Amino acid sequence: MTTAFVAAHASGEHWAAISSELAEKLERQGDIPDGLAFLYVSEPLATDMGSMLTFLRSRLGVEFWVGSSGVGVCGPGRAYFGVPAASVMIAPLDPDQFHIFDPIRSEGDIDDISLQEAIARLEPLFGVVHADPGVPEALKLLPELARVGSTYLVGGVGAGGEKGGTQIANRVTHGGLSGVIFAGDTMVQVGLSQACSPIGPVHRVTEGRGGIISMIDDKPAYQVFSDELASDENGLSLQPGDETGANAASAQVATGRYHVAFMVPGTDTGDFVVRNLMGVDPQNNLMAVNDDARPGDAVRFVRRDSATAEQDLRRMLADLQRRLPSRPRGAIYCSCVSRGPHLFGTENREMMIIQEELGDLPLTGFYGHGEICNDRFYAYTGVLTLFM
Repeated sequence: MTTAFVAAHASGEHWAAISSELAEKLERQGDIPDGLAFLYVSEPLATDMGSMLTFLRSRLGVEFWVGSSGVGVCGPGRAYFGVPAASVMIAPLDPDQFHIFDPIRSEGDIDDISLQEAIARLEPLFGVVHADPGVPEALKLLPELARVGSTYLVGGVGAGGEKGGTQIANRVTHGGLSGVIFAGDTMVQVGLSQACSPIGPVHRVTEGRGGIISMIDDKPAYQVFSDELASDENGLSLQPGDETGANAASAQVATGRYHVAFMVPGTDTGDFVVRNLMGVDPQNNLMAVNDDARPGDAVRFVRRDSATAEQDLRRMLADLQRRLPSRPRGAIYCSCVSRGPHLFGTENREMMIIQEELGDLPLTGFYGHGEICNDRFYAYTGVLTLFM
């Protein structure tokens, strides 16, 4: 079996033409390896995934497939949004080195005999997971899935399709968490880029319930946020009850520039997950976020902009470079729909940065509604996995 990963991406007017172009590009690279294929398609092709899978499986002779639809897809130095497009990568792995599992929708599905037998046989340390945005409760199963297999999970939340996110787990399917786990001797390196920089210290929620935070560090939550904005280079001094300040604060929130980051417990790296700051109420000193905020939660405010995003992406790539024992064989990139052209200015800029830093290597991936790294669900991040 050849040890070379091969990848291709294409765009066009119809799934058949795109599939043919993908196959031709792969075939021009040499013999198609047996192994595991990843297929990602943009939203306009979500309902055509079954046809594409049938065509590519027959044409290329690759039996095992996983993948997802996304808002966009990407390849080396290239990304596609709003057009029919697809990206594929074939990893030359023996079938004994991986196990593809159907969507997990409840804890009982984790106890599936075939999955448990695969975990016992492979002793996996790593897996790729695709989640359906129409089944958000399935994301709560990530920690249990990771714990059962002692598995480091990467992936993202897809998009598109009449039934929500469309996934491939050897066949087209919907709902829950599907994906593939790999044998314990599969070597990968993973990098996470947050695209956000802190604008102040870590605080503690002292009063909060649901998505409403009323007190931080025993102070009115809105006032703490106001002070943080004032300390930022482009921040504004906002005072509770001041109409001008309130309007300015609402305008800052509406830009999507500022967010609330929940610190990850038990880590010594300052890791955090970013959640949207949905709104502020200066009259009542309240803040709304799209997550459950509870007393005791450690939080900080962060800023997201294009300069910070590029700096953090290059930092992540430099860190990966230092950890690499050899040149990567292939890569998967799962990024947020709020990144791409919305954050980096042009459609291809984000992928060009990766290519500039790591060189031209086989790569596939997609842009979705959230990213998965380890046992956590992130937003606004880019998760890069390198196969060694």
